[in-house]
Amino acid sequence: MIIDDFMKYASHYDVLIFDINGVLDNNHDAKVKMLSDAFPDLSKLQVAEINVGMERAYEKSKNSSTASHIASACAGNGIVIDDSKAEELSKKYYELNRIKPEIIKFLNKLSETNKVCLYTSLSREKVDSITSRYPLSSKVVVFAREDQVESKPSIRNLEIILQKLDVPVEKAILFGDNVAVDIMPAHLLGIKTVLVSNYVDDVVKL
Repeated sequence: MIIDDFMKYASHYDVLIFDINGVLDNNHDAKVKMLSDAFPDLSKLQVAEINVGMERAYEKSKNSSTASHIASACAGNGIVIDDSKAEELSKKYYELNRIKPEIIKFLNKLSETNKVCLYTSLSREKVDSITSRYPLSSKVVVFAREDQVESKPSIRNLEIILQKLDVPVEKAILFGDNVAVDIMPAHLLGIKTVLVSNYVDDVVKL
């Protein structure tokens, strides 16, 4: 998803709700290449399995370093790495999971005319880490793990976001990369949804 794609919706909706993982920090190809370079003897399927394990570990981790989780993801696929290798991969992975400055600049600019919400299961501390390359405007509302009444998927969380921003459901749109976790609850509530995926050539509007 590129900025031009987001802009298509800016004039039609009062609030744009963005999931962070897989939407704003979408560096899937770079992550796969990093793992392929680190483990050249692995098949594409094995690399994909490790990548999924690392994504899950990163989302659950409370700290920026995920070396132990990366080691576990590798071990789950029959690969043993030492602490130095795990730390090396952790640093590279953390860097790839940070949101690019141009995306943050876009969100800041968008927040001058629209209401913008980052809705994520990450902690606020983690959000601060992945947006640290460029300051996030105070107008951008961050609805992080600590702000939520229940874990995703959640219709109630989305209701709270709309109440907090004072926006009717028909004037909201949500961008997510997971049908079950992001798209389904919003769709059931009546929020317009856009699926952002690495596995399709374009966005899917639902």
